[in-house]
Amino acid sequence: MRLNPVNFRSNGFRMTVLLAFLLAAPLFISPFQLHVMIMMCINIMMAVSMWLLSTTGLVSFGQAGFMFIGAMTSTLLVKNLGWLFWLCIPLAGMVPALVCVPIGRLCIRVKGVYFFIVTLAFGFVVNGVFAYFRNPFGGWYGILHIPSPEPHHLFTPLNKTPFYYLALVLTLISCWVIHRISSSRMGMTFWSIEKSDLLAASVGINVVKYKLQAFVISAFFAGIAGTYYAHYFSYISPLVFSFNMSFYTLIYIIVGGSLTFFGPIVGAAVLTLIPEFFRATGIYQMLIFGVILVLSMLFMPRGIMGLVEERVLPLLRRRWGKQKEPQIAPEN
Repeated sequence: MRLNPVNFRSNGFRMTVLLAFLLAAPLFISPFQLHVMIMMCINIMMAVSMWLLSTTGLVSFGQAGFMFIGAMTSTLLVKNLGWLFWLCIPLAGMVPALVCVPIGRLCIRVKGVYFFIVTLAFGFVVNGVFAYFRNPFGGWYGILHIPSPEPHHLFTPLNKTPFYYLALVLTLISCWVIHRISSSRMGMTFWSIEKSDLLAASVGINVVKYKLQAFVISAFFAGIAGTYYAHYFSYISPLVFSFNMSFYTLIYIIVGGSLTFFGPIVGAAVLTLIPEFFRATGIYQMLIFGVILVLSMLFMPRGIMGLVEERVLPLLRRRWGKQKEPQIAPEN
């Protein structure tokens, strides 16, 4: 019996190696590095959720507002009503999605900068409501001592490994679902609307319906990221879920590349790691981050994944193409 050789260049093999590395990461990295990995997972969830909406040609600055709604939903249910955290995860996604339905019906009929302004205003409204009502939302001071997931003796501030695996599972599920959607007929319809919504409408596509679907799905996964954030940091406030969070999420997509699904993942991972390398520079940390961001947008207009597709992959193909596979002489 002849066994087929392992194809080390296949996508399946690479994904298996990456998954094995992520699962084994707590064995050889420090607690601080685990914290960075957790923040990377949160940023990836936010980036892929906004990316799905961007495939319809819309850019929302209300993602932080939906994330805040999800975080507040699970916080109030767990802290005030004694619900289990695991029951609150789907509810923390469903509540922002339900809020998004009437908001989306009003927003998606406008285009371009007007949609940006409306969603930006929505984010400020959410922040303002939660900041004004101190009971039960905590006001500007926010809510402290949010319970950790169950079992509490396992999810402790000093033990980040369970938090890491939970973040990894939520991130993988979010990425898998959004990838499946973007690769489906619905995803192809999203891309057609992004290219020309007038042309899509002329062939019978309900543009408003599909834009609303993308908006609701995006809000759902932003809420999931919010509930994890709340129970990991045990603190939420309007100052945390500000405009900056939505802005950074958009930057992850631009730097990583908005034309591919892996673009926002790579962008979120890289831009989460870069500030940590320059943490020792103190006040110059964000300045260095800004310089790197400007340079990347000047020299990589299609993002990191665009650079890989244009420069790196053709180079590798030429190099691999020169290597001929050995020929096996036929048996007599």
